[in-house]
Amino acid sequence: MREFKSKDNTSISYEKLGSGPGLVIVGGSLADHHMYHPLAEELSKYFKVYNYDRRNRGMSKVSKNHSVDSELEDLEMLISLDSTPKVVYGHSAGAGLAIRAAAQGMDIHKLILVDLPFSLLDENRTRSTENHEKEYQAIKELIENDDKEGAVRFFLKDFGMSKAELHGFISSDGGQAAIEISPTLLIDYNILGNGLTPRDLLKKIKVPTMILTSDHGLTTAQDAAKYLLHSSIHRLEAPTHMTAPKEIAQPIIDFMSI
Repeated sequence: MREFKSKDNTSISYEKLGSGPGLVIVGGSLADHHMYHPLAEELSKYFKVYNYDRRNRGMSKVSKNHSVDSELEDLEMLISLDSTPKVVYGHSAGAGLAIRAAAQGMDIHKLILVDLPFSLLDENRTRSTENHEKEYQAIKELIENDDKEGAVRFFLKDFGMSKAELHGFISSDGGQAAIEISPTLLIDYNILGNGLTPRDLLKKIKVPTMILTSDHGLTTAQDAAKYLLHSSIHRLEAPTHMTAPKEIAQPIIDFMSI
């Protein structure tokens, strides 16, 4: 792993694989670079891939200065390490961070948004916003009471896992790593704002954008695409955590060739 110093002198760790145009992977909630390494390896056959541990995760240093702004500073610094046209791949909450980065005009050539975590801007928006805030407050209380495992269990309760599957995950090395970095969930909720499709931010994005989604998230993808200037949607057979890296990589390769 390599590292760079962010604007506030926090060390951020990353792996750099392959050659070609630069592609940065921005991971989602409760994940560090290990989760995306198989995809990074596949993409490194075609791109120079930067797969990093977001602030306070994995091998990146712990910092009390953790906010949406510090996360954006980290991403901007990482993007600046490469002189080629940059592509940013944002997954789940990482897609929310990538949207903010592109909206504020970072040096991004193309944008790939994956498994968007937003609720629709529809007649249920008020209830969705209230639920988002309730979830945030529940996780905040658990973390403040030092119940990190409880925070992870609460966050994952709607992810379709059975009790046995959730218990198995919690007991695994990946689950223990997720528990350790569970306080970062609070920043991810802040990155997502009120939890609704970020219409105003999407309207500011001028670069070509591809949204990768399964049928489960198709309506959310379509809602977001309405506000993007140059967008396309590619449907995957299943969510990315159930999809082989080669199948995720192919639409990215096609998108880059346009």
